[in-house]
Amino acid sequence: MKDIVLAIDLGGTNLRMAAVRADGHVFPVKKTPTPKGSGPAGLLNALENLADQCRATLDGGERVVGFGAGIPANIVNGPVQGLPNYSEIEGMDLGAELRAKFGVPVVLENDATAAAIGENWLGASKDVRDSIMITLGTGVGGGIIINNEPLRGIDGTAGKIGHMCVEPDGHPCKCGSKGCIEEYASASAIKRMAQDAGLGILDSFDVYRAAQSGDENAREVFDSVGRYLGITLGSLVNAFNPEMIVIGGGASASWDAFIDPLTTELKFRAFAEPAERVQIVRGTLGDNAGLLGAARSLF
Repeated sequence: MKDIVLAIDLGGTNLRMAAVRADGHVFPVKKTPTPKGSGPAGLLNALENLADQCRATLDGGERVVGFGAGIPANIVNGPVQGLPNYSEIEGMDLGAELRAKFGVPVVLENDATAAAIGENWLGASKDVRDSIMITLGTGVGGGIIINNEPLRGIDGTAGKIGHMCVEPDGHPCKCGSKGCIEEYASASAIKRMAQDAGLGILDSFDVYRAAQSGDENAREVFDSVGRYLGITLGSLVNAFNPEMIVIGGGASASWDAFIDPLTTELKFRAFAEPAERVQIVRGTLGDNAGLLGAARSLF
């Protein structure tokens, strides 16, 4: 009998789940739109349905030993807090609810920290002692690994890289502050900046394709994204002196459009030796990084 964990990735748009073995094998991923307007009960029902679907993918020689969940929230014992993109479950004790419903251990992890753990386990930063993960998606997330252990902080808020300020009087952020890097480097920020530049763009990938086709305004958007990311990463390099910074998430697909201005700005902002030492790489696990990281804590 092989142990498996049901790993959950709770996103603002989609809810994903997969069975994960201790060797890192991921069974087929099941997903559904993240339930909106139905509160905690709607989320629990959706998770139960996905769990049934995931059990159906197993070979028959496995047993579920727990749930691991990556969620866009501050992780503390008890109620989850700090969910600007899914506020209707603010205050829900998701761990306790899952334990009561399924009768197995449950570990909750911030979603970006889970992605950092996954990449450090089986991905780009495997065997790297000190690394930082940046996730570029609807927002900007972060996870920090120090001495092969995730940094969570006393209040569960460590790694909130998306809310590092790059423009003190800049664009308002959902967190209540202004000028966060999330407002200058996320997929939603790319779309906004493109619209401000007069581009009739539907989403961030359209902006990327326009930049690849030579549109000067689209290129300037990604020059700006790279510069703001370079400012942020330069500060992280000065503060943590990491061996590696991994960039993942859906918006990292535009890597070649922002990496040059990012590198130039990082080297200008950071001390020379750590700036030369740090490796800036793309994540290798894609959407499975968070699922693997969420499962890892139970193996």
